[in-house]
Amino acid sequence: MANLFKRPTSQFWFACYRNRHGRQIRKSTKSTDKTAALKMALEWEGVENLAKHGTAALSQFQHVVNQVAKDVIGQSLPSKSIEVYLQEWLEGVQRRNAATTLERYRHVVNGFLKSLGPAAKQSVRGVSPIHVERFLNGRLDQGVAPKTAAIEVTILGVAFSRAEKFGDLDRNPVPAVAIPKIVSSEREPFTMPEVEKLVAATGDLDWQTAILLGAYTGARLGDCVAMTWDHVDAESGFLRYPQKKTGKMVAVPIHRRLVSHLHHLSEQHVLGYLCPSLASKTPSGKHGLSEVFKRIVKRAGIDPMIVQGKGKQKFTKRTFHSLRHGFISALANSGVSEEVRMKLTGHASSDMHKKYTHLSTEPLKQAIDGLN
Repeated sequence: MANLFKRPTSQFWFACYRNRHGRQIRKSTKSTDKTAALKMALEWEGVENLAKHGTAALSQFQHVVNQVAKDVIGQSLPSKSIEVYLQEWLEGVQRRNAATTLERYRHVVNGFLKSLGPAAKQSVRGVSPIHVERFLNGRLDQGVAPKTAAIEVTILGVAFSRAEKFGDLDRNPVPAVAIPKIVSSEREPFTMPEVEKLVAATGDLDWQTAILLGAYTGARLGDCVAMTWDHVDAESGFLRYPQKKTGKMVAVPIHRRLVSHLHHLSEQHVLGYLCPSLASKTPSGKHGLSEVFKRIVKRAGIDPMIVQGKGKQKFTKRTFHSLRHGFISALANSGVSEEVRMKLTGHASSDMHKKYTHLSTEPLKQAIDGLN
């Protein structure tokens, strides 16, 4: 175990400990305070032990240096500001995630920095649970749904977890903050007759293709407009596409209704995107694809089911994502097993999959009617 000693020619305490190779090290702590010197010696020895077993990391060395600075001069070493750190984190997000993910994360970061005010210029080591809680309460006061606020705080948790691992932050402040109870608003599925109404309500061939892809493959809007003819395996009768959200490759047998439409579409083009005019557009935003779809729903004479959300904003139960709900529910009501349904939709979690499954009440009625 590390110990201390003094040399007659020096006023400082010296640390004595063994390094990762078992060799005895004698090093000046540059401190006249015996308690602080002992802490340094123990920290140095601890890092050597980690290195001996191959588990030492840059963050641990940074932690030791910072801790020594606190013990010797009473304050942490200078570090990048909260603002600079979060912008660097977003640069990493940009390289490893979809544009929609980056957009959402940037929105959260900008909101958090705004809530900090001048404190955003302070060291990232100074970020605390109080800052996170203030941001959370502010979002709830603005009327966002508890689920939205909770997700935003979780995103901050991911960012500061990286800071903790990299040694830029001593402790992630997010786990100390109480997250509000999440009660999700549920989507309502479209029936197949309603799907045909949607197709008939738009004269745009690309939108007709996107709607049928959503209804008969359960694909998300962003995945539907990104599909190409290369994803259509006519020989095997499967449509194979990568999910942007999960990165999974999903294979779905092509329904005869979709086969008929693709045959009609092939008379127009057989190369590139299945929905070429929609491929370059984003799903979100005031002028995004989701808003265009809402207008198609109204044109089809279908009730979009707009209700009061969990926050101050209205919630639309019938969106393009409802086609995914309808696809999964139709499979469930036809007796397709959950395992197969999850494989067709790319869901990894059974709990998540159940949120998309809207079972028909008809079997329940038949069961009650059959009672003596």
